[in-house]
Amino acid sequence: MLPKRFTLFIFLIIILDLSGFAQLGFQTVPIRIRGGEVTAYKQSFALVIGVTNYQNGLPPLPGVSLDMSDVKQALEEQGFKVTLILDPDLTELDRAFSGFITTYGLFPDARLLFYFAGHGYTIKTKLGEELGYIVPANAPNPTRDQVGFQNNAMEMSQIEVYTKRIKSKHALFLFDACFSGSLFATSMTLPQPLSQKTLQPVREFITSGTADEQVPDKSIFCSQFLLALKGEADMDHDGYVTGTELGAFIQQSVINYSYETQHPQFGKIRNPNLDKGDFVFVIPTPGPAAMPPSASPGISLVTAPTTPPTVRQDETKNESPAKGTGELKVYSEVTGDLFIDDIFYQTIVEKSTVLFFNVSAGKHILHFSGSKNIQKEIIIIKDQTNAIDFGKD
Repeated sequence: MLPKRFTLFIFLIIILDLSGFAQLGFQTVPIRIRGGEVTAYKQSFALVIGVTNYQNGLPPLPGVSLDMSDVKQALEEQGFKVTLILDPDLTELDRAFSGFITTYGLFPDARLLFYFAGHGYTIKTKLGEELGYIVPANAPNPTRDQVGFQNNAMEMSQIEVYTKRIKSKHALFLFDACFSGSLFATSMTLPQPLSQKTLQPVREFITSGTADEQVPDKSIFCSQFLLALKGEADMDHDGYVTGTELGAFIQQSVINYSYETQHPQFGKIRNPNLDKGDFVFVIPTPGPAAMPPSASPGISLVTAPTTPPTVRQDETKNESPAKGTGELKVYSEVTGDLFIDDIFYQTIVEKSTVLFFNVSAGKHILHFSGSKNIQKEIIIIKDQTNAIDFGKD
């Protein structure tokens, strides 16, 4: 028997198909190559997966649900038929990838886009290898239960298995999650003008950060992806955004707006039969004024913690209420769990910096629990970056 949320999802898809949304995904996509026009794609399909409600010790990501709505809308404006999956466990995550590829990945002239937003994690083995994982809703916190985590998270090597099942010529995988792994140890290519070579098969990958970094709840990666589809990533001003241009744009802009706490990775799979082409988006022509992505609900160029920290009332009875927000930069030399005002936020890995935006101004108590147990007090000043270091005590 299918889980209730999958049954509901299938029912919603049927309703949307009957209302005319079935036409999405089956529109041809013409592009200009050396003065002539060719059909780049005959079909366009996207699988969008977001994990908000983590169940076993990992912090929730409420901003993801808002991001998924915006990503879905942006891709539908590009002509994609979008399959949206929220909060899958490992079984449902595998079913989503496999079912989507079986249904849509057999069209030879199609472009397939996969977008995952949620936690990512990297485990360093005793042999020195790095195993990257995307984390479904039921996976436990790996710092507390590594065996349980590995049994309930999806290793990135599985994504490579999925790529080999796809018969469509172009597939682009975007992961709004930080991790490492051999899948992304590829040589980055520079953007090239559109040509017949662009239409050759390709499997491209973009992640929002590396193994030792944390992705905040309010995603810079997502906001920059949406801006890119509007034309911000069109480096050569030819009216198109390729997968390579997209990767280069996201890498540069996310590093900038995250104050160098996130370093996106991008590249093509190491396979001579699947690394020649390039994914292509067509920039929409100007039309009636529309709300820009940066002003859309849930879209921001800055990030926010899982739940905005609140000023502890027992310590501020005689103070006027704090107004406004500031930034909180947290550095730790060891791995441990960060609590803000007794609320668990996330695990910080050793020698890394996590940057929180939109933290309410005022006094907060930060507790770091790891090989060191440290408690510190900080006053967040409005419109300033406030730093705290858990590595010098």
